[in-house]
Amino acid sequence: MSITVDDDLLNRAGELKRQLVSFSQQPRYDRAFDDVLASRYDGRVALDEHTMMILWDYFVLEHRLRNGRTVVEQFVAAHPELPEPERQMLLGWRDVVQGPFEVQGRDGAALVVVNLVDELTYCVRSNMGPSVFRRTPRRSFLLARLVAVGEEWMISGPMNVWRAQERDVAYEMALEMSLRAPEAVYRNPEKLAQAWELQRQDRDRFVRFFGSDLVVVAGDQVADRMADYHAFCRAEVPGTPSSISAVDGPVLELPPDVVDAETVAMIYDEVDGLGFYAEFGLVEAAFADPDLLRRRRYREHTMAYLQDDSVAPLVLRRLAELDPERASVVFRRLLKKPRFDWARDGEELLRAYKPEHFRRAPRPRVSPVSERLAAYARRR
Repeated sequence: MSITVDDDLLNRAGELKRQLVSFSQQPRYDRAFDDVLASRYDGRVALDEHTMMILWDYFVLEHRLRNGRTVVEQFVAAHPELPEPERQMLLGWRDVVQGPFEVQGRDGAALVVVNLVDELTYCVRSNMGPSVFRRTPRRSFLLARLVAVGEEWMISGPMNVWRAQERDVAYEMALEMSLRAPEAVYRNPEKLAQAWELQRQDRDRFVRFFGSDLVVVAGDQVADRMADYHAFCRAEVPGTPSSISAVDGPVLELPPDVVDAETVAMIYDEVDGLGFYAEFGLVEAAFADPDLLRRRRYREHTMAYLQDDSVAPLVLRRLAELDPERASVVFRRLLKKPRFDWARDGEELLRAYKPEHFRRAPRPRVSPVSERLAAYARRR
C-alpha cells in the first residue's frame, strides 16, 4: 500500500510531537509545571498517569510561562531550521480542541466525530495508527484533545472512551464546558452569531425588568435581585433550547467583595455583557464631586477601578461621559497629572491600564447550547 501525503504529514507531526515533549522535559520547566500542578490540585488525591499526561499536554501547548510564551513557542524558536509549514503547524497546536465528542463512524484510517460543545465535525487520526480507534464504535463518546494536522486533526495526549449508554456523562461534561468556557462554543461561527443575538435579547429583558441597563443595589441584595430577574426570564422564555445559557445558566456565584459592598452596579452592556462592580456608589460620587478624592476611601476605590483589570473600561467611560470636565479633574488628582484631559487622553489611559481588554476580541457573555444538551439540562 502506498503512503499518502497525509500519512507523511501525520508521521511528521507525530515525530515533532515527540521532540516537543522531550524538549518540555528539560529541568528548566520543572518549576513552571509544579506551579501549574499546585494551582489545579490540592494534593489530597494522588494523580494517576492519565490525568498527569493530560495536564502535561496542556502545559506544553497552552500554558503561558512567566515570560508570556508557551513551551511550544519556545520549541519553535529553538529550531529555526524547521520549514515554515511545520513551524506554523506547531504554533497552531496552541489552539487545542477539546471533547467530549460523539463518534459518527470511520473514514478509512480516520475517526469522524462531532464535538458536543461546538457541534462541528472533526476527522481525527492518531500518530499511533488506526488501531487505537478499535474501541470507539459508532455512537460511543470520546474525551480527547485534538490539534490540527493539515485539513485533519490528531489526538494529542491520552483519550477516554464512554459507551453509548454513558451519554449522560458526556452530556454533563459538554454542558459544563459550554457554560464555563464559552470560547469553546464560539469556534463555530454560527454559534457565535447566535450568542450575540441571545445576549441582545437577554439585555432587552434586563432593561425591561430593571428599567435601565445600569442598576445600583446593596451588595447583599444582588443575589435576590438576580434570582427575581431569572424567574422573570424563565416565565418569558419557557425553556427554549437556545435560551438555556442566558436564562437557566449556573447558579450565580458572587465574590465576597461584591456581597459585602455597600453598593454594587449591575451593568448590562451591549458588547461586554452583564458585569457586577463593587462600591460603584463611592466611585460615582467621586466623579460627581472630585473634592471627595481628598478622602482616602473614595480615592482608593476610584484608583482601584482604574488599576483592576476585572473592571471593564466601559465603567470608567460611562462615568466620565456624564461630565468630561469633571472626569479630567478626577484623573488629574488621581495621577498627579495637571494637564490630563479626558477627551484627549482618556482612551490612551484606559489602554495603558487595561491592556487585556483591548487585546482580545469582544465576545458575548452567553453560551448557546445544542438542543440535546438543553434537553439533558432540563431533564436533569
